Amino acid sequence: LAIWQDVHIPVFHQGTEGSCTGFALMTMAHFLLRTRRVGPDGTVVSPRMFYEMAKRYDEWPGEDYEGSSARGGMKGWQKHGVCSADAWPYVEGAVDRELTTPRALDALKRPLGAYFRVNQRDLVSLHSAITEAGVIFATAMIHEGWRKPNADGYIARAKPTIGGHAFVLVGYNADGFWVQNSWGAGWGLQGCALITYDDWLENAMDTWVARLGVPINVHTAGGTAAAISAVVPNVQAQPLDNARRFLISVERDGTLQRTGTFATTEADVARIFSDDIPALTRTWPRKRLLLYAHAGLTSEEKAVERAMEFGTAMAGQGVYPLVFLWRTDFWTVVAKILQEALDRRQYATDCFDHNDRFMLERLDTALEPLVRTLNGRMLWEESKSIGTLAMRNEEAAVRVVLKYLLKFLAENPDTELHMVAHSAGAVFFAPLVQMLTTPAGAKIEVPPLRGRSGLGHALKTCTLWAPALTLADFRRIYLPALERGDIGRFSLYTLSDRAERDDNCVGLYRKSFLYLVSNALEVDMRIPIIAPDGTPLLGMERHLLADPDMMALINQGKIEWVIAPNGFYEGSVDASGATSHDAFDRDQATFLSTLAR
Repeated sequence: LAIWQDVHIPVFHQGTEGSCTGFALMTMAHFLLRTRRVGPDGTVVSPRMFYEMAKRYDEWPGEDYEGSSARGGMKGWQKHGVCSADAWPYVEGAVDRELTTPRALDALKRPLGAYFRVNQRDLVSLHSAITEAGVIFATAMIHEGWRKPNADGYIARAKPTIGGHAFVLVGYNADGFWVQNSWGAGWGLQGCALITYDDWLENAMDTWVARLGVPINVHTAGGTAAAISAVVPNVQAQPLDNARRFLISVERDGTLQRTGTFATTEADVARIFSDDIPALTRTWPRKRLLLYAHAGLTSEEKAVERAMEFGTAMAGQGVYPLVFLWRTDFWTVVAKILQEALDRRQYATDCFDHNDRFMLERLDTALEPLVRTLNGRMLWEESKSIGTLAMRNEEAAVRVVLKYLLKFLAENPDTELHMVAHSAGAVFFAPLVQMLTTPAGAKIEVPPLRGRSGLGHALKTCTLWAPALTLADFRRIYLPALERGDIGRFSLYTLSDRAERDDNCVGLYRKSFLYLVSNALEVDMRIPIIAPDGTPLLGMERHLLADPDMMALINQGKIEWVIAPNGFYEGSVDASGATSHDAFDRDQATFLSTLAR
């Protein structure tokens, strides 16, 4: 204990708020920063940042509660670093949860390089960890004995426990571990006390050690990509200020996703419109905002990576993107269902040539009803409902964005509003299109928002890439806006039917994702001979060609149709080199032709 106290790590009092995680991590950070051999840092760091980031990354939903987990605290530090207490003061009981840009940039000066869990019941490992690292972040159940250690600083064992608590282990002797607490210098021996080994082994919950990372100096706007959110690999140097300047994360229940790496709070949304958009667009000759919904198929990390690439490229061309991260990893869901369906048909697949197109077609036909019954239909409908849930009330994610978007448009009436959606993103945006474009004050007469009032705002362009939208929903939601002129230019990108048939779903279903949606997941499933076409989709060439009304809209120029892949030169307004359903959002020709529109 004397060795620890010679370092003069300050003791703080957390007060009555359940923020012990933040104060324990602050103590750990103070020791590691002040004893660093190269460039020791005596800054008082922010327990508020530690506490709020711990709640963002812990195991429990939301942030409107007291307490947090040890793992969440370590993860938050590793993702974001920690800023100074001056940048983010701790005011007991205050609601101050926003990781602002200045706070995020300051936190880059104190990153966590790595953290490791130690077996809390392995005393030898704990002794070694204290010797090597100097301090251990710990949590345990505590009891009445903690309230007043004895004159020697020992905590008397007692029962029952009164709750969980976070602190740091700073030393040990033959009797137990020395801890530094966050109950002020008047507690124990100047803020420290000893927990006996018996007490520790009975009540310890979690122990972690940490190594500091290398501080980062940021000199350009592009370099701050990792500041506000921990950016996925290979995209840390994007030209945008940071991912969260254009990312709107939506939970599956339609609310803003307030936890995790790419969390979005209402304060984040407000800041995007009040600070970020004006800052980036200040010198642009015209303001153009783009609402973008990704396909919902890939993992969150991959979706964010693609969204950042697309969004950054758009921003570089004078278009500010608002990227809705609304559903991720449906490919994994599809893969599991297809694999289970395939396993059930394995006896029929072991004996034929997998290069035989006829037999593969037969296999697809056999898989489709199995996929539908193995929760495929239910899960697809669940995904489709997220867009409606995100519009259901004032607290829903898209409604929150709309509130600030409409205010921004009122203050900047010359701003152009554009929309791009890929695959199921067109389904996600359908309720938004319905409310946004319905004449102001007019009642919406058809689902999904029947009975709600319209907002009366036009989209200058709407571009859909391989939309997983039924023709019925297109006619009910998008087409009225197009016919009223509330969608100025409507562009539709699809694969050719040959490309759809040459595509596959995770290597198991030998046609495109839209074929699977049409034939197995939508309302009307494909039944050979009886109903051979499934549910008609807007994103499929074969369904458009079979629909005279749709072809009339295309021939009249109301819908500009791009069939991919095609031979138009890159940069042409009609060019697309996409060869699979999931390729549109990473195809350069598609990006350039979309931008040209």
